[in-house]
Amino acid sequence: MRKRSVHVHLLLLAALSLLLAGCALGGDLVPTATDGEPADKEPITSEDERDFQGMITTFFNLSGGESTLVRFPDGKKLLLDTGGVDDVQQLLKLLQERHVTKLDYVLLSNDLPAYAGGYPFLAKNLQIDTVLLPKPIAYTIRRVVPIDEEKQVKLLSAGEELPLAENISLKVLHPAEQLFLSPQDNSLVVQVRQGELRFLYTSGIGVKAEEFMLKQHGEQLRSQVLKVADQGSNQASSPPFVSRVDPQVAVILTGNSRDELTSGQAEIVERLDESWAETYITGQDGTITILSNGHDYKVLKDKKQ
Repeated sequence: MRKRSVHVHLLLLAALSLLLAGCALGGDLVPTATDGEPADKEPITSEDERDFQGMITTFFNLSGGESTLVRFPDGKKLLLDTGGVDDVQQLLKLLQERHVTKLDYVLLSNDLPAYAGGYPFLAKNLQIDTVLLPKPIAYTIRRVVPIDEEKQVKLLSAGEELPLAENISLKVLHPAEQLFLSPQDNSLVVQVRQGELRFLYTSGIGVKAEEFMLKQHGEQLRSQVLKVADQGSNQASSPPFVSRVDPQVAVILTGNSRDELTSGQAEIVERLDESWAETYITGQDGTITILSNGHDYKVLKDKKQ
């Protein structure tokens, strides 16, 4: 019995020696923690969108309306809303500065001038492949906004998810049907999903639509980045809604600087600050750009145009 015991110990020692030798020589047998994280999980160090290969979200600083550009890693582009008629020259300039000559998708969230008023001008100056509309109010939008009959139009309803790029999709949260008399409360609300990150775009909705979505979606509303509803109006961004979304970054698209905010807008800024969100106001901070890779993000501020 003693000889067998010694023999077993010798075999174990030999096996351990081979394992240690393999690790020392090649290091290929067992992966180590020093191999580093995958590229899409590395911290973002870029300070310039021009040399960034991930998703780029640009919240434009316009005087009266709202418009946001999302550029995907494969080069395709989505424009959420087109600003108002008075914004179109500035918006086109900002798009040209970013070498945008084609938009793969243009999303019109409602028929209000501050959101859809710039579409006819952009359609004459840029190639637009597909227009995204909320299905419940598409007829209303098309009565107000001249969309070419030959243009490809996709109608979206709550619950649908549209693939946009690898690991990136557009989740539709509202509306499923025309529930409210207010056109703003029937606006298209979407969440751009990139890996672990969520970007919530609330268009011009008010408290009634927020209450409805809180009941319908609950935890799905949680997002790292929130485009604040209705240019920061206090008719939206209710405490329960802000608490549920729990944004790390909130962007208010308004031409007003902090000193020019209305009392209602100032109330919402205070509410967001109390929620610990990092709040940006385009009228104060200029165009806001967020670089993201599905795991990490970085906020860049432009000087005021």
